[in-house]
Amino acid sequence: MQLLCVFAALAVLFLFCGFLTLRGGVPAAFAPLTALACVVAWLTAAGILDLLLPGVILCYLACAGLGLWALLPIFHKGQKIQYSTLCTPGALLFWAMALCFAVYFFVRQPMASDFDEMSFWATAVKLTKTDNRLYTTATLGTPWAATQNPGLALLSYFVMFLGRYADWKIYLAYDLLTFAVYASVIGVLPFRRYRLAVPLAAILWCTPFFLTVYNHTIYLDTTYMTAYGDVPAGMVLGGAVALWLGLRRSGGARWAVLPVLALAANIKANCFVLALVAAGLVAVDSWLFPDGKPFQKGLARRTGFAAACFAAPLLIYYFWNIRYVGAIVAKNAQEGGTGETSLPLSGVVVNGIKVLLGQPVPAEYAARTDQFLQAMQDMGHQYFTSDGRLSMIGQGVIVTAFILFLFAAAVVLAPDGRLRLRIGLTGLLSLVCFGGYNLMLVLSYGFIFKAFQAENLADYNRYINSYYIGWFLMALASLALALQEAPRRAPRRKLAGEGLVLLLAAGMLFRQGQMVLPQLSVLGFSDSEFADRRAQAEEAALVCQYLSPEDRVFFVSQGDNGLAWFSAVFDFYPIIVDYSGISDAATNTYLGGGGTFGLPGMQPEEEGDSRYYFHPYTAEDFDAVVRDNGCDYIYIQRLDEIFVQSYAGLFTDGLAQAQAGQTLLYQVTDSGFVPVEMEVAQ
Repeated sequence: MQLLCVFAALAVLFLFCGFLTLRGGVPAAFAPLTALACVVAWLTAAGILDLLLPGVILCYLACAGLGLWALLPIFHKGQKIQYSTLCTPGALLFWAMALCFAVYFFVRQPMASDFDEMSFWATAVKLTKTDNRLYTTATLGTPWAATQNPGLALLSYFVMFLGRYADWKIYLAYDLLTFAVYASVIGVLPFRRYRLAVPLAAILWCTPFFLTVYNHTIYLDTTYMTAYGDVPAGMVLGGAVALWLGLRRSGGARWAVLPVLALAANIKANCFVLALVAAGLVAVDSWLFPDGKPFQKGLARRTGFAAACFAAPLLIYYFWNIRYVGAIVAKNAQEGGTGETSLPLSGVVVNGIKVLLGQPVPAEYAARTDQFLQAMQDMGHQYFTSDGRLSMIGQGVIVTAFILFLFAAAVVLAPDGRLRLRIGLTGLLSLVCFGGYNLMLVLSYGFIFKAFQAENLADYNRYINSYYIGWFLMALASLALALQEAPRRAPRRKLAGEGLVLLLAAGMLFRQGQMVLPQLSVLGFSDSEFADRRAQAEEAALVCQYLSPEDRVFFVSQGDNGLAWFSAVFDFYPIIVDYSGISDAATNTYLGGGGTFGLPGMQPEEEGDSRYYFHPYTAEDFDAVVRDNGCDYIYIQRLDEIFVQSYAGLFTDGLAQAQAGQTLLYQVTDSGFVPVEMEVAQ
């Protein structure tokens, strides 16, 4: 039934794509990316207005209705419908991969398990699906507001709306977006150009592996099976530019790139700059190079379109990041939450540039100057030396040279000077934007990230690889455009280009085979890969049988670094797992969910999670935290001697039943914490 529900969502998407192609002037290969972007834009507006449920119902009805109107001859009597336009190599690639992955994920049932998946990306989708409202309105017992952009969560919501929540549907939704980008890069190639289309498809399949795997994999590589937003951000960056290049060549409806630019700004808050990069490249190409007309002719119209390219992402940023998130943060602060905890972005940019120019800055920025300068030095070290091996071919400088080589090849293979100039300018501007993106990253490490995060360049590879992926796709799309435009009277140039693409495909497939074993990739992982995560979910389901939806649960898992707590929040919802272990900031102790509870002075001496995530509570303090937070039950996932020695007296059985494996749950009563009789799987 769940697979049928997903097929229904794909059918609705197909109908909408049919409408865009037959009646909207969008070629079939570009329709999936445009359709997904339009869906996300609509659901974002509905979510902001707190009308998500009627919004998604209307979205399904509109997509299906428009598609049926465009596809059925009864609505167009006397007009011949060109169904053949729906079947191109790019479109066929998208729909074939979409159907195959839907079946594959349904059979294999991969699960969310990484830290950031549980702390936000997967949890946000489950909240949205469960409540049929944006996750920002959910009550989780946390003192922070989840304000990350909703684009990917709403895309997942669209895919799983007709059925129950399942982690694998998130991966399918993300991959639909990825495959739509692939279709846009292949563009309007006809079937007779299979010698170009087939190796292009192979290159595209390898792209996320090639630019993110930087060591021989001995564990499962979750490419195509991740709920993080970094790879999709890079995909949409490159996809937007590829879509634009293809629309110009095919004469398709140019408005189709605008919702994609809006989507680029709606994936991750810190990737907004990528949306501006895509908007700038599209705007410059459209403004400087009119289609075979004098520059002055149609200048006003081109200027308006260029402005619209920037307006699309800016509107998303304004309505979500400024208005909506601003209201949520202000409300959170009024209710005793953390409110705004970092320096304002505008101030970071201005004062960071002042630091580079040697100008005086306010005290709060001066205090972080050393952190900023050290982060700049560390990023340079990562970029130029082998210590920064961030891809299958090495560090950043090698990746940059490889991408610029593809741009140069596209310039050489282009059939005329005008196209050479367009491709060359795109390559040059994208290089300048790469410098700007690095500036944004170093400003973030210097003035927004915590000191220990900046010291380790936390998640640097994820952030920089977003640009590398998008940049590579731009270069590949430019090369494909140059080869499509190659005239028949230049067979050697055409043969050389196709040979280059074939060689590139073979090289990337060979390197991927060296770095990622088949049984450790998306196509060959074992069922045991998610055994621990599946056991956690099953245990949570067992515990929830003894709870009511109104109950609030205090979570205990000694030695936890927060991941087990986030997993419990995810698994128990809509039952609330309390934000366990809130410490006094004045004591310089850990503030967060999960962790190790114990008497003051019992903190482990050795470094590690048990020491860092330690909550020093007396027995009276622990009892007060549980009761004052309104918790009805205590869920004990994992015990240790520290907890038993510290708090056994608060439990009516002295924790004997929990130690014996006879219960996982204690009820909070006036007489103490009472064990709940339950059937515990051994």
